[in-house]
Amino acid sequence: MGETRTIDGAGLLGWARRSVAALRRRREEINELNVFPVPDSDTGSNMAATMGAALAAAEDAAAAAGGDAAAATREIGAALAKGAVHGARGNSGTVLSQVLRAIAEAARAGRIDGADVRRALAQAVDLVDRAIADPVEGTILTVLREAAAAAGATGSADARAVVEAAAEASRVALAQTPSQLAVLREAGVVDAGGAGLVLLLDALADELGAAVPAAPALRVGHAGHAGRPGPAPRGARPDPGGHGRAGGRLEVMFHLPGEPGTEDLLRERLAGLGDSLVLAGDAEGGTMVHIHTADAGAVLEAALELGRPGSIRIEILDEAAVPEAPSRVVLALVAPGPLAELMGSSGARPVHPGADPVAAVREAIAGCAPEVEIVLLPNGLVGNRGLVEIELAAHSGGRTLAIISAPTAANGLAALAVHDPELPLAVDAYAMGEAAAGVRTAELTRAAGPGLTAAGPCAAGDVLAEVGGDILVVAPDLATALPRTVDLMLRSGGELVTLLLGDGAAAELAAALRAHLGRSAPGVDVAAYAAEGIGSLILLGVE
Repeated sequence: MGETRTIDGAGLLGWARRSVAALRRRREEINELNVFPVPDSDTGSNMAATMGAALAAAEDAAAAAGGDAAAATREIGAALAKGAVHGARGNSGTVLSQVLRAIAEAARAGRIDGADVRRALAQAVDLVDRAIADPVEGTILTVLREAAAAAGATGSADARAVVEAAAEASRVALAQTPSQLAVLREAGVVDAGGAGLVLLLDALADELGAAVPAAPALRVGHAGHAGRPGPAPRGARPDPGGHGRAGGRLEVMFHLPGEPGTEDLLRERLAGLGDSLVLAGDAEGGTMVHIHTADAGAVLEAALELGRPGSIRIEILDEAAVPEAPSRVVLALVAPGPLAELMGSSGARPVHPGADPVAAVREAIAGCAPEVEIVLLPNGLVGNRGLVEIELAAHSGGRTLAIISAPTAANGLAALAVHDPELPLAVDAYAMGEAAAGVRTAELTRAAGPGLTAAGPCAAGDVLAEVGGDILVVAPDLATALPRTVDLMLRSGGELVTLLLGDGAAAELAAALRAHLGRSAPGVDVAAYAAEGIGSLILLGVE
């Protein structure tokens, strides 16, 4: 009886490293094959980036794993899948994440033998088939299906023998893709995603010690590809010819946490909003969504009905097809001074609130051209009733207005940092709101008189740090209050501390805080800006 080889955690990690190296080495070649569904020359880059994200997560899992080999295999397999789902790039990367999800399921046994490889490939076919809303013959799914069929026919318990059979079948299937997809045949290339999958299977065979043939040919002639197509996957249809399936102008990707069944609801809501729809589930019930659409705002609004989208990425697929975006202006309510200058240099149009902030905003809106889209950052200077008045006035004047929830200037700066006027207004406003909401703020002021606070008694002139309406810190001076406040806020996490230094706050405080965090929280950055006139000693934000 021959040797029965298996794959453990170290083997999975070694395979991931080989795969990343192979994809990066041939990235540009695969990019050049990318003519379907959109000729945007990024399949090699997307698969390399997705596998790179999976590898990074697996490396972290391996570093944290204990001495239990079976547990390490499970943890590394799960990390590969999670890293791929959350780091997926493009259509091909989203599909790849489902292959890794199937491998993670196989790794739950603590080691992967030949039977596990067969089950994993069969499950991968099912996951990918379900993920792609409109599968087409002659793509990565065809190559994966043929690899799984060959693996299933071996009956071997030896992982290497099963992987060798799958890798060989994938090469044959890849060579036949031009006969199944007209656009490939016309371009004289094989399928880009299928080529990436062949490299991954070759890398796994190599990791198991198999003799791997020379790298597969990726370009073909126009003749000699009349081989019969294999059986179509469930729901697949022949290629209609040409590139007409590209359809949408934007590639939209995001992750939506959810419960089992969310994928079906998402598919129903998104089906009419674009094409190239891929819904890749993860082990926690969440879904990574990929779609080509002309209306990214409608896609995100549909997703918001089911949860809160995260990891949003939007890219232009065909710049020539994108209509010229209307001009857009961001109005930021802010007192005159260095902070207004900072917001102006960050892309906003500062609006001095004066004695009547609502009137100031209405006047600023009236001063914008009628076709201009307007984004408003209230920065805590207008209450809800005032915002309602502003919204009604804008609506009655036929103006397009989006109001960002920015309760302080620190939140407003975070929103400005992600503002992109080239995105659709709804998407831009969503990203700005998400960035603003990700900032936790504190306001440092002086006590007007003695009193009792949640942080203890205070005397007149003491520095008070207020967070969410509660006094968090009482200290005799700013030099003491600032690091104590930041330390407490960083207990909930954070990578960046932004300081808006008001009247009476010396710039040296920022340098002292950097030195303090260098000892207590290495890796946390500090950004400080002059902001005289804000009404506080210091306004700080943690994100």
